[in-house]
Formats: sequence, structure tokens, C-alpha cells
Amino acid sequence: RLRRMAVISIVIMIIIICMSFSLPHIFREIHIFNESIAATSSLLSSNSYGNSSSSIQPVGIADVLSALSVARKSTKANDSEIIPISSSFTLSGDVINIIHLPKENEIRIQLKSSSDGRRCMNPTFRGRLSGPFLAILEWEHDSIFANPNKTHDIIVGRYQVPSAGVYFIEIVTTLCNSITYLSDFTKQCLEDPRNSRITEIGSSLNILAVRRKSKTNLEFPLGFWKWKGDIEGNLNKRYTQLLFRFQPVGCDKTNSPGCQTFSSLSRFEDYDFVWNDLSIEDSMYVGPDQKRWKRTGDLTQFQGGSEKTVCFAGMSHSRNMCDQMNFLELNQTIKVKHYETKFEKPEQGRDLVKKFKEMRKENDNCSFTVVAVGQWPGSFQGGRPFLMPEWDDLMMEIITSLQRVGSYPIIRLLHKLPVVERDAQCPPRDWRIHALSGYNEILRKIGKEMNIPIIDTEFIISPMSDSYADLAHPTMQLAWREDNYIMRELIRI
Repeated sequence: RLRRMAVISIVIMIIIICMSFSLPHIFREIHIFNESIAATSSLLSSNSYGNSSSSIQPVGIADVLSALSVARKSTKANDSEIIPISSSFTLSGDVINIIHLPKENEIRIQLKSSSDGRRCMNPTFRGRLSGPFLAILEWEHDSIFANPNKTHDIIVGRYQVPSAGVYFIEIVTTLCNSITYLSDFTKQCLEDPRNSRITEIGSSLNILAVRRKSKTNLEFPLGFWKWKGDIEGNLNKRYTQLLFRFQPVGCDKTNSPGCQTFSSLSRFEDYDFVWNDLSIEDSMYVGPDQKRWKRTGDLTQFQGGSEKTVCFAGMSHSRNMCDQMNFLELNQTIKVKHYETKFEKPEQGRDLVKKFKEMRKENDNCSFTVVAVGQWPGSFQGGRPFLMPEWDDLMMEIITSLQRVGSYPIIRLLHKLPVVERDAQCPPRDWRIHALSGYNEILRKIGKEMNIPIIDTEFIISPMSDSYADLAHPTMQLAWREDNYIMRELIRI
């Protein structure tokens, strides 16, 4: 009898201990559910995300239920949200959890300890928020100048948006180990883009407030890509998640339905670019085709002052830019000319004085040169990429050569690109996904060291850099917005 009573006492103690651990969890889940119901009621009563400002897209019950369907899988504690992890991806053995800290505007990826058999010591991530506006995550320690021997178990990404609300989030892995200044990435493969998404499709987060001052050195963007709902009056069209577009291996020369799923452009049609300064009126064309296009926008902002000619040194990206500026009639005071400048192999990093003297002879009034020659050096064209030190030396030589011949150099940062089949093959046949971020980092360094002005259009291009029709060049509104901004910067310089 005493033995039976002892056993019963032990069982009761175990039950009490288990309840002491489970009850707080149960109460927390009930609290989260009540918060979700309250948030849903608030959203439905105000019919907006976060506030009644006209800049916020109104939503319907389908939007709320869609966002909550994934949010229910997360746990919120201590002012944080858990972002659901994909069920299968290449880093599934390395990622422990993904946390959103709304008060800090931060996303934190918790990785398995580097001493615990982690496959990827310094992975490179890419993340995008989509919803009322688009935003690209900026990652801590994502630098070619970072210590390659130092690993981080928590990877921090930060975002900047102009409005609070509910946003979808997607994070993908591009590289298992990040590129550093001394890396030889010639044979380094990307993570499989079909299986690189670490967040669950439909994952969402609640952004509580706008923070215009970031912990990073980045300035608050001058404009954002905005959901078209309240721009075009289509108030009942629900938000959808904007997933990264890419071209998997096997889809380069086929238009099969399976490949179209990854490469379709329709996902980008619901966003329009808006400047924070509402007085800015870009020169644009509207209409279904060139024969019926009509130009709109203010051209007086590009008039006045002495006439100048600016050469754009580079290949197709620079050539397209000059053509589009002339088409948009931005050349009111500043005339633009394209000067073909290509480098296929590192050994072509020769003294460029002669080449730029020829440019000056052909274009006597070309006193400024916008330099952007990085697409070919990082591409398949030369059979292997310029590594970071080679690129650094080449760009220093180009800038110095321009100064020698009396043409004032201006650096334009390079356009980011989506993953295409040549990048995704292993070993890769194109290295621009590996290289372009590092090339831009070097350009910023050179600009600072040599006091060269830099034109940075990443806030326009990066959130939509996977929207290029040919997977290589910005076109239409994406290009036109950039062209307007660049011309205003040239006038200012």
C-alpha cells in the first residue's frame, strides 16, 4: 500500500511539473490567438494595413486570412515573431530558426554552431519584403572585406520601408560561403535556385513602425516600388507574395510550362515606383506600344545651365541608358553619348590612356565620363571572371586614365541580375551573381579614396532586379525611373 501511494505521489508530481511548463505556453498561444483576432478585427474595421494613410493599400478579408494562415504557425514572444522555415531546402541542416524583431526592423537567422557540423560557414542570403511596398534586406557582415576566418551563428538582415503593415517575406541562399576579396570563385557553385528558399512560401511579418534611421550606414531610400492598388484604384485586388524570379538549369532554350513558372513576368505588373518627394515628376511614356506611346512628365527640370556632353563608357547597359535618355528627351541640356568599352579577360587590364584619348578626340566636348564596365568582366565572355584584386586594379587604372586625359570620371554602380542557367550550372559558366556585389563594394571604396562622385541607383533597381524581360537589362519603367534619376544627378554634379 505504501509503495502504491509513493508511485501515485510521483505521478502527481510529474503531472504538476509538466503543467508548470505547458501552461505558460498554452496561455501564450491563447494570447497570440486573441491578438490575431484583435488584429483581424482592427484591419477589417479600418480596411487598411496599419493606418488610414492613403499610401497604405486597403485589404479585404482574403488578405487577412492569407497572412494569418502562415502567421498562426509562428510564435511571438518578447516582441518577436518566428518566421516559418521551408520544409526542404539546401541549408535545412544549418538553419535553426528565423526571427523578426519589429522594434529593430531586423530579421535574424539562427544557424547551427559552426563547431557543430554546419555545412555552410558563411552563407550569403538574399531577402525581399513584398506587400504595400518592396524592400530588399541588407545583411550584416555581407562584405568582401569581412574576415573570411570569422563565422557568425546569427545572421542579421535589416529592412527599410516607408509604411507599417503586413508584409510577405522571402529569403533565399545564393552561396554556401560568401565571396571575400581574396576568394577564387571561378569554380564555386551557387546553391540550387530550385531549392534555396529558406522561408516557407506565404510567410509574413508585421512591421509596426517606420524607422528612417538604420543601424547600417545606408540612407533612407529616396523612393520605393509600391503596390498599385490605390494608384490605379483597384482596391479589391489582394496582395500577393513577390517571389524571386530565376532561370533554372534546363530552361535556357525552352519555353516549357515548367520553366515559365519560374520566369514569368506577370508577378511584377502590380508595382509602380513612387518618390518620397511627391513633387518629382519623371519623364515617362504611356501606351501599349511605341507607335502609340505618349510622353508625360516635366522636362523643365532638365533645362537651363550650360550645355555639356557626358560619355557613358561601357557596353549594352550603358548603350541602352543613352538610347533611353534620348528617347525620353532628358537631353535638354546634358547631351549623352555611348562609348563602347569592353574587357573580356584580366590580362586586358592595360594602360587605357590611349583608348580614352581617342574618346576625347572623337568627342571634343565630352568633359565627363560615366564609367560602368563590370558586366563583361564578371560574365562568361572571357571564360573566367575578374577576381576582386584584378577588378580593383582595373578600375583604379580606368579612373586614373580618365583623369590624365582631362575627362572628369563619374562612377555608376552596376546593375544586379537574377540567377540564370549559366550561373546555376555547377561549375558555373557565369559569375555575375558571385561578383557584382563585390565589384560595387570596390567601386564605393575607390570613389571614397579618390573623391570620385558615385551614382547609386540600387534603391530603384535592386527590389526589381529580377524583372528584366531578357534576364539581363532593365527596361520600360524600371529603366526610365533610373534614367530620370541619373540625369538629375548629372545636373547636380
